[in-house]
Amino acid sequence: MTYGTCAKSPRLSQCALKQCVGGIGVNAAVALIDLLTWIASGYTAKRMRHTSSSTPFSIKKKATKMHIATLLQIACLSAALSACGGNSASTPAAAPKLISQQQLNEKVNNFRVSKGLPAVAVVVIEQDQIELAVSGKRRIDAADSIGINDQFQIGSLTKAVTATLIARLVEKKKLRWDSSLSEVFPAWRDLMRPEWKSVTVQQLLRHRSGLPRDFSETDFLGLQPQLSGNMQLDRATAGLWFLQQPPVFAADSQYAYSNLGYMIVGLMAEAVGGDSYENLLAREVLTPLQMQASFGFPEDAGPGTPAGHVMANGIWQVAQNTPETQLWLAAVAAAGGLNLSVADYGRFLREQLRGLAGKSNFLTQANFNLMHMPVDGYGFGWIIAIAPDLGTVSVHDGSAGSYFGSAALVPHRNVAVAVLCNCASDPSNDLINQFAGSFATLLTKPTAP
Repeated sequence: MTYGTCAKSPRLSQCALKQCVGGIGVNAAVALIDLLTWIASGYTAKRMRHTSSSTPFSIKKKATKMHIATLLQIACLSAALSACGGNSASTPAAAPKLISQQQLNEKVNNFRVSKGLPAVAVVVIEQDQIELAVSGKRRIDAADSIGINDQFQIGSLTKAVTATLIARLVEKKKLRWDSSLSEVFPAWRDLMRPEWKSVTVQQLLRHRSGLPRDFSETDFLGLQPQLSGNMQLDRATAGLWFLQQPPVFAADSQYAYSNLGYMIVGLMAEAVGGDSYENLLAREVLTPLQMQASFGFPEDAGPGTPAGHVMANGIWQVAQNTPETQLWLAAVAAAGGLNLSVADYGRFLREQLRGLAGKSNFLTQANFNLMHMPVDGYGFGWIIAIAPDLGTVSVHDGSAGSYFGSAALVPHRNVAVAVLCNCASDPSNDLINQFAGSFATLLTKPTAP
């Protein structure tokens, strides 16, 4: 198994009618409510931004953009859906499918070719059925076509998968949602700062712990002499390091996106599960849902695999992943380290829909609901909005810097969509989000009675 991950750090921002403020001091729930109001009014809506280090421990961040608006274009259909009797209290009866396999294939291929992207993979879940389409090349400098089972690095889409692992441990009574750091790490109780002792699992999952967003150069320099080369031990060393630093803000006082929070949650899983995060995820989530996954980048597995791409001088080039990048990414595996095929990610999304509808034996419906219950606009690995006539809408995106993925769930319409690409840049990320939004809009379109 190879290790390594990347997770973009989303921050809510305001654009179009307002100057972007980078999410500092912006209440996520208010931002999402405003977003939906703008959509209903026909305005360009707010965006969510992600940031990641251009080098593993660089303080400077390279911004990429996410259009929550494009993923929530479905809200524009509010009036029409009202005419169909849609509401958040019940799931409507099955209707004729809104896109055929041939239409899906053509739509995906036309999009990729017209936008000049290396490869695109799409999964659509409609009426509990998974439909897939892929187009393009594994890498821009080779002839191999992308396949349904080829893996993509999904970045921060991993967070919802990690939250699902935690839910499994909660149901096995190895954790509680309110388990605190001092409970789970008794050996660290006298080593961590007192402010961290009462921080809970739920606060970490909701980005309300007070942890910073990511590693800084100062953190790396302080940690480097303590690293052993054993990733599981080094993650624990890094976790304790951050728990010995002062919090950025008081726990549960605000939302501030943190990859480190999910790193700590992964350590909590390891502590109570008695195994590595990667092995626990395989045992508790991937195997039961018949999913295959790896960590690192897909190209780490060698020839015949997809590669990530970055834009240089207007041309897509195969990305070069440095050892430093791999080290940092491995440390925050629980925040964004998964490689999944579009087919396997579709299985995960379908189980989320089933669980929210009370049709899954994988977790209780109560825990599925909790993962999609917003506090300041964020659930457990999902950005949440309550859309008129659509109920709860869950969205997220993720990137490792050379891959990008965008996903949306509309449980009360029993539909979901995800678009994955083996490339990443600000313009292409926008395009992917818009493309995902176009599917969300199509799949929630009312049909004739």
